[in-house]
Amino acid sequence: MKGIIRHIGPCAAALLLLAGCSETTVERGPGGEDAIGFTTDVTRAAKEDFAAGDAFAVWGWYAPDDAFSRVFDATKVSTPDGTSWSYEGMRFWKAGKTYAFYALHPAADALPGTASCSADGILSVAGFDASRGVDLMAACATGMDGGRPAPVPFTFTHLLTRIQIVGKRSESTAGIVGFTPRIHAVRLYGMPGKGDFSLSAADLADREALRAAWTAAPGITTSDAPLAAFISDGGEEATAEGTLLLDALPYPQRITQDCYVEVVYSTDGTGTDRQTRTVRLTSLPVTVWEAGRQYRYTFSVSDNDRILFDTPTVNAWDEAVGGIIIVD
Repeated sequence: MKGIIRHIGPCAAALLLLAGCSETTVERGPGGEDAIGFTTDVTRAAKEDFAAGDAFAVWGWYAPDDAFSRVFDATKVSTPDGTSWSYEGMRFWKAGKTYAFYALHPAADALPGTASCSADGILSVAGFDASRGVDLMAACATGMDGGRPAPVPFTFTHLLTRIQIVGKRSESTAGIVGFTPRIHAVRLYGMPGKGDFSLSAADLADREALRAAWTAAPGITTSDAPLAAFISDGGEEATAEGTLLLDALPYPQRITQDCYVEVVYSTDGTGTDRQTRTVRLTSLPVTVWEAGRQYRYTFSVSDNDRILFDTPTVNAWDEAVGGIIIVD
């Protein structure tokens, strides 16, 4: 049986963000209980919003405990349109119970790793492969009263960092006849590609805790097996405005002497004069990649066989200063 319920109170605002109104159709149990439903939001970073086909895994418990205290166990919750969410086998609120819910995006069938969650809210992912470019996020909603049914409000936090590499033509080369810079490859490597994550959901807003929650797996990525790469035999022309070449999602970490970006480029327009430049990331003024932040590295191809790196820009971080780093 289905009914229309008008939800009023703190969760109404979250519902409005997605549904555009304060009414929603909810499933009812045999005793008139409301079904447990979900509403979502996402913090700023790599993913701006949810889209059709997205899904996350949810765990849930209620207290005081009884034989049925576990409500969800890595249950897949998906959306057909990016706004409404559903799952198989409806669960219903119980009056007199206090609920806690935890979630990881994406759901297990799309996650490059193995996810789990404990009843006390420790979220874990084993063997996460950052080279797959999957946007890993987490959320929690605790202390919900089963006697006051409302959509479970999940605000997802990014557990990874976003690295963008942009190539452009140096402004000083404007008007040079025959100078047509093309980028044939960009490789990001030297950092771990796999790792394990474990963190209490209570610490999702703590950037230091998010970085400490990751443990690198043995081995690092290489030029032959990079964390992320852009490859184009014909080459992507580098314009004065800049071209986004690489978009990677490593987990947060301190940058070491082993971390590099490699650029293969040509300038004659035909690709016959290809050159390779390898840049140690510690030579650029960013020392740590933090969760939920976007780092944009921009380089320019000059006419004197040099790559000029601008100071990386950091989303929502105004501490970076201007400047250019010359790579011979």
